[in-house]
Amino acid sequence: MKIKLILSSIIVFVFVFSVLSSIYASMLVPSDYSQAALMSSGIINSVATILLTLFIDPKASVLADRVVKDRGFYVYLKSYSLVMISSKLAGTIFAQLLFIPAAYYVAWFAKWI
Repeated sequence: MKIKLILSSIIVFVFVFSVLSSIYASMLVPSDYSQAALMSSGIINSVATILLTLFIDPKASVLADRVVKDRGFYVYLKSYSLVMISSKLAGTIFAQLLFIPAAYYVAWFAKWI
């Protein structure tokens, strides 16, 4: 369960920082590269979506299916939901703390491509 919490927090971090840092990075780079910095948000979000689809969603789906078919306990689904909510909060807070350094990285990447 701890691994899912950490992995989900990292994925949420990527979702949040991609939007914030790409907007801020577009202000850091010269106008020639600002469009590339803004468009990098979609690339970063697609990576996070793939990670979410591969690692987090299948576990939640299987657990919910087991509860619906009376092969699992609702308490486990409820605790898993609480862990996922906590991971989203932790990932969002972490992204708020690190979006400025991430914006410099996105700005560097926009100049590089």
